[in-house]
Amino acid sequence: MNIFSYYISKYREFLTLTLYIVLSFLLMTASDKALVEGMRSFSLQTLGSLEGTLSNFRDYFNLYEKNQTLQQENTRLSFENFQLQEALLENLRLKRLLKFQHQFHYNLIPAKIIGYSPQEIVTGFQLLSRHLKPEHKGAAVMTVDGLVGRLVKVSGSFAICQILLDPSSKVSVRIQRNREVGIVVWDGGEGLLLKFIPNTIEVKPGDIVFTSGLSQIYPPNIKVGVVTQIKKDPSKLFQTIYVKPSVDFNALEEVFVVEMETGAHASGK
Repeated sequence: MNIFSYYISKYREFLTLTLYIVLSFLLMTASDKALVEGMRSFSLQTLGSLEGTLSNFRDYFNLYEKNQTLQQENTRLSFENFQLQEALLENLRLKRLLKFQHQFHYNLIPAKIIGYSPQEIVTGFQLLSRHLKPEHKGAAVMTVDGLVGRLVKVSGSFAICQILLDPSSKVSVRIQRNREVGIVVWDGGEGLLLKFIPNTIEVKPGDIVFTSGLSQIYPPNIKVGVVTQIKKDPSKLFQTIYVKPSVDFNALEEVFVVEMETGAHASGK
């Protein structure tokens, strides 16, 4: 309620009494019947207008308060609805991960992404898992969609995961359709390059690329990505093959650390 309506409401009786006194004085000093009737009409219109104005002010501020209450309740319900949606999506995502974990032949250690790795160390993520051990350094990291990268540092329950988009990342892979072996590296953007595939080998867009198993880090048959484009230069021995990662690195929340036999993690690709 503004200050104008506040004072009108507070001194309403005083103002009404004052108005009646003035009107009574005028009526006592006037003898003309028309003047009396005119003053009565003026009095009725004035009081009616005053009462109508006060009523409008009351209705306006009552509606304003009700609108604020409704907006507050709508905001709360909207927030609660979003929380329920997030809980449902998380439940579905975890069920999918658990189903995948039971189908995989290696021991998979669940880990949560809690942040990005410091850029001066490596391009990747910081992971948290109470099941991590020092010997897990070098272990492959993956999701149900495919390969994420590998652990390059483990400290207590925390670890740093180097992802495939790191400049120094190299993964030995195999093309599913023709079984050809090559090396996948970062392409400098948001994709990968498949290197060392001769021009004489047929590669098609849509070909699936997965880990070859020809290293001591990455287990075989983990999906890495899909071929999107091929460029051949007759002056060069190898063709340029672009690969889209099977993992969306911008949408990751949980990953699995692949636990292999002790001593299996050594330097390699």
